Amino acid sequence: MDMLKDSIGKLYLKYLLPSMFSALVTTIYSFVDTIAIGQGVGADGAAACAIIYPILGIASLFGFLCGIGGSVRFAKARGEGKQEKANAFYTASLVLVIVLTIIVWPMTAVFKTQIFTWFGASKALMPLVLEYGDWIIWTFPAFILSAYFTCMVRCDGAPNVVMAAVAAGGIFNVFGDWFLVFPMNMGMTGAAIATAGGTVIQLMVLCAFLFTKKSHLKIVKPWEPSKAVYKAVTAGFSASVLEFAFIILTCILNNQIMRYGGETALSVFGVILTCSGMFQHIYTGVGQAMQPIATTNYGAGKRKRIAYLRRISEWTVIVMGICFMLTGILFPTQLIHFFVDATPEVLRAAPTIMRIYFLSFPCMGINIWATFYFQSIMRTRTSAVLTILRGIVISSIFLYLLPIWLGINGVWWAMVLTEGIVTGITCMCIFYANRKMSRK
Repeated sequence: MDMLKDSIGKLYLKYLLPSMFSALVTTIYSFVDTIAIGQGVGADGAAACAIIYPILGIASLFGFLCGIGGSVRFAKARGEGKQEKANAFYTASLVLVIVLTIIVWPMTAVFKTQIFTWFGASKALMPLVLEYGDWIIWTFPAFILSAYFTCMVRCDGAPNVVMAAVAAGGIFNVFGDWFLVFPMNMGMTGAAIATAGGTVIQLMVLCAFLFTKKSHLKIVKPWEPSKAVYKAVTAGFSASVLEFAFIILTCILNNQIMRYGGETALSVFGVILTCSGMFQHIYTGVGQAMQPIATTNYGAGKRKRIAYLRRISEWTVIVMGICFMLTGILFPTQLIHFFVDATPEVLRAAPTIMRIYFLSFPCMGINIWATFYFQSIMRTRTSAVLTILRGIVISSIFLYLLPIWLGINGVWWAMVLTEGIVTGITCMCIFYANRKMSRK
């Protein structure tokens, strides 16, 4: 694969198909967990899932901070024909992710109860949350390192290896969820073991690739270590901000939902969060498929190739977003039945909640895709600002103000308005960035 000479369309498909497969299999972790827990434990189990998801976001935050940052700098250096410099960035980012893991892991274990309370856990839900969350915390390094190596191996020109790793972990997770939750009757513990085990297997496959001849990722003496770490962190900052914003946003949502709608609304949100997570992984897959191609061509100064890649990848997420939106609008009750053994209260609340919330998904796709696009053309500050506006500033304002007048429905409309406003700002930023890039 020649990133600078091969057809952009063919390159995009070569990266997109494995990336989509990986995204879909990755979503199986939460997807199957929610089904197994919802059917095996009940609506309270689905509500507990909504509390637990942010802890996985913390792992992704540090994994993507180092992984996307390191991979972007790695790809740019390779595009410039500087393989030794590329590996120096890889080495610096690897050391950084290991150090951060050593710092963060004990903190999550010591303060787990406080963390889950902050995430919105009530006294009634806390036993279920801890039953699942303990297993995630015990294997926390695997979640961080898996996110990191997924970025690096894909950027090394091996998207099929990432696909195989995710598939191996996903297969274990699906089988484990079924076997441990139902025949073994292990409930939340069984689902947690399946998720943790699948992630460990995924990490093992990714690490095995590093020792093959096909891998260009080599540990070398860092090129100006502090400078390399700084550049990697700045490149990955907006991606980590995306995860940080997800954590903050989910916490605010959980607490506002419990305040205005109670555990019934939170049970429905647990299903929505699973669907939203799947869609976000797919949008992220499009961005990650585009990123190494765009960054390498940016390093080589090939602006026309980047413009064509931008158009086809942007339309990919737009079409996907419309399809996702229609699913929730047309089939809300069927989605609830698919995931949980729903109570009459949940069935009454679900259609309105899902039809409002699913309106946000087309704009969400554009906003997530744009994060990766701006990273690819080294406009990391723009990417970070848009992410903060979307995930923290605008969303928080609406989440606290709208429910005062609209009650629980104000929570759902807050997300729709946030995504729409940020999309408008994003389109203006893309127009400005493209005009500036075309002048170079």
